[in-house]
Amino acid sequence: MSPNRFLVITPARNEEQYLGQTIASIVSQTVLPQEWIIVDDGSRDATAAIAQRAAGANPWIKVVRRRDRGYRDVGSGMVDAFYLGLNNVKEDNYDFIFIIDADVVLSRDYFKVILNKFSENPRLGIAGGTLYEPRHGKFCKTILMPWRTYGAAKCWRRTCFQDIGGLVKHIGWDNIDNFNAMMRGWETRVFEDEALKTYHLRPMGWSEKSPYTTWIRSGNALYFMGAHPLWVLASSVYHFQDYPYVIGGLCTILGYLQALLKGAKPYDDREFRNFLWKWQLKKLSELLGLH
Repeated sequence: MSPNRFLVITPARNEEQYLGQTIASIVSQTVLPQEWIIVDDGSRDATAAIAQRAAGANPWIKVVRRRDRGYRDVGSGMVDAFYLGLNNVKEDNYDFIFIIDADVVLSRDYFKVILNKFSENPRLGIAGGTLYEPRHGKFCKTILMPWRTYGAAKCWRRTCFQDIGGLVKHIGWDNIDNFNAMMRGWETRVFEDEALKTYHLRPMGWSEKSPYTTWIRSGNALYFMGAHPLWVLASSVYHFQDYPYVIGGLCTILGYLQALLKGAKPYDDREFRNFLWKWQLKKLSELLGLH
């Protein structure tokens, strides 16, 4: 397998402050993608111009522009932007598909090391490195479960991506894909190797409004995904240790209840829901030492 048979897609909306750093980290990788598509998602700033300059200097970078919808949408809008990029290539030409946010900086060997992880384990379907985010003037490790890859920077084995039917157009898409993969026998992993450190220049979800909105949105996503209520409670308590301490976890519960009381429509897949509840209850039992 050629190590260059991978595609990178970067949705970008109003990212002039960070995109240059993302570009610098990717063009300096020890292993380069065969193609990198930057999707300008209706930006109103210099994002498109920065991307076009990078494309002019690197023939393997392509810029695709999308009409401005008038607001940032981290759910269906993000997925739509991703697919706009994916639809500009022949998917089967690639063994791996990466999504890298426009406010992320990768370590120089990121692609090389993560592709080696996939080579070592043929059942590895989705993988990413450990995220570090700015807090109080320094980068701090984000609290993540080892199976929970995040949409800011992750990689799908192309056959896994196709097996799960791609991405769901809703908030929480980057968690649903993990469970859809596990349901089909694939493994999902977050690796803590030094070479896979991933620096998120802006904390996850802080692209607008406040961190409280981010955690409420997380609760909305858990409801849509169909998470077991006990898992929602445990997840919220677990994130008491994450910033903003305690309040973030409480906002997650609030977001879940908000969606429940509004009668929001959940992800309509009974097989997925049955697998998810069984998996979550088993994992809770293991974590509590009851299994």
